[in-house]
Amino acid sequence: MKRSACVILSIITVFIFTACAKTPGRYSITFTDVFDTVTDFIAYCGSEDEFNKAAEALHGELLRLHRLYDIYNEYDGIVNLAYINRTASAAPVAATDEITSILQAGKDFCRDTGGRLNVFAGAVFSVWHGYREAGTGVPSDNELEEAAAHVSPELVHISGGAVSFTDGNLKIDVGALAKGEASRRAALLLGKIGIKDYMLNIGGNVTVSGRKPEGLWKVGVQDPDGEGLFTKVSVSDTSVVTSGDYQRFYEYNGRKYHHIIDLQTLYPADGYRSVTVICENQQAADALSTALFLMSVEEGTELLKRYGAEALWIKADGQAVRSEGFSRYE
Repeated sequence: MKRSACVILSIITVFIFTACAKTPGRYSITFTDVFDTVTDFIAYCGSEDEFNKAAEALHGELLRLHRLYDIYNEYDGIVNLAYINRTASAAPVAATDEITSILQAGKDFCRDTGGRLNVFAGAVFSVWHGYREAGTGVPSDNELEEAAAHVSPELVHISGGAVSFTDGNLKIDVGALAKGEASRRAALLLGKIGIKDYMLNIGGNVTVSGRKPEGLWKVGVQDPDGEGLFTKVSVSDTSVVTSGDYQRFYEYNGRKYHHIIDLQTLYPADGYRSVTVICENQQAADALSTALFLMSVEEGTELLKRYGAEALWIKADGQAVRSEGFSRYE
């Protein structure tokens, strides 16, 4: 009789503790001052105070990385890429690990993609950026070819934490890596402070961790021809990144000129409307979405295998091509 009473008491105790356990709440915030885009952070936390502390730490980290990777503005007391671009041809510049590691990653991706993805081609990208900002005109072939003479990764040297250029006209532009690398470092920070179930979307670079109470996170892939969705993927503990011709562009004389430049032609790539990549490595997901935009499907498929990633290509004619494992997420 005493044993039965103990069993009943244990059941009641478990029920009481289960009933009193607080269901995590859903909290969200939007930042508009990092990486020149809109950043959304959604997390499930035990309290609003816990979320606010996490959001504050996250914002501080993203703002720090934004300033380090900024190629247009310099900041007092910060050795960032804008400063390095201006001074590294005169003398070696002592740089942070965040700078040297992303530049080394840039060298690695340039090698792995046969030069398609080249963060050292800022001289070419800046020419197009100027015309895109003006919203009119097209660079001359001479202008582009002159810039293209200063894009080799061999002209950038990383040694003992210092960066130097052997070409005063070379410029670094880590646009194809920065948001992915920021997402990777942000995920490390959130993990350290105990935030497990969240979605971080830095301008289309989506990282998800854990789950929502109702299941997997769902990430939409935009239809390039409209504001609706082409498809949705259900994911956890991975990144989903899309590069598209509709994200940053201008129109001139009836033609669209977007921001993803094919260094073989020196003009915006015209084979795809968008490429979406799913990969656990945030930096690789960002890099691959751009690299695959500049390759044939066959070349891109081989590159995906190196990183254990999947992809969806939407071609210029609207045809969709999926890598072998992409459909399992839909």
